[in-house]
Amino acid sequence: MRKMVEGGSGAVVFVCDRQGAPLERRVRCLRLAGIRCAVETEHRASGTYYKVRVRDEDAVEAHLALQLGGCARSSRLRQRGSGVLASLGEIARTLWDEARHLVCRALDVLRATSPRLLAGR
Repeated sequence: MRKMVEGGSGAVVFVCDRQGAPLERRVRCLRLAGIRCAVETEHRASGTYYKVRVRDEDAVEAHLALQLGGCARSSRLRQRGSGVLASLGEIARTLWDEARHLVCRALDVLRATSPRLLAGR
């Protein structure tokens, strides 16, 4: 993972003890929401822990995005401009994000079912 939060500071929004699908889903949700994040490892005597960190100012938006599965855009909480063009741009971005989310979901289902299909069950 690329390091996007400098200096180790920032809010931790997710911690797990395994690297894999749950960690990747959270990172993908944050990316879909337009929130920059970093995955850091912490080695302890009980094992290795993986932390997803975001900037402090994005902490609330990151928790909302994780609860909504990546559908919450960070720009929605900040009111930028109003008007017809701004609204149409937001609608276009939302449709694009939903299409990307649909493709990611379809790929997840395909990855989960392909081993069973290849085994002939």
